[in-house]
Amino acid sequence: MNLLLIDTSNQPMSIALMNDDEVLAIKTTNSKKDHSSQLMPGIQSLFNESNLKKQELDGIVVAKGPGSYTGVRIGVTVAKTLAYALNTKLYGVSSLKALAATIDTNDKRIIVPIFDARREAVYTG
Repeated sequence: MNLLLIDTSNQPMSIALMNDDEVLAIKTTNSKKDHSSQLMPGIQSLFNESNLKKQELDGIVVAKGPGSYTGVRIGVTVAKTLAYALNTKLYGVSSLKALAATIDTNDKRIIVPIFDARREAVYTG
């Protein structure tokens, strides 16, 4: 299954193309430059790098927050527009659950994902 993954919910912007469990191409930027000017060119460069055609996508996965309101809006809008234009499936995932899923939980430890919400606050779950 070919998937485009988009996370613009926080300052780092991460996008990737995957085929099943294999990462075909990935781009993460921690630039202070806004995601709106980086996202579409970044997606295009992923397709160029992976030699995957956008018509071969089986779905788009987008982080739906919590996080930056503007960042979430940018990522979700691009994901919805691409899913509609390409007639492919769209999946929304929690940014906190995605972060927690990067840790092996076989040993039954409690995992508390945390994002900086600015203004001396955090997002956690």
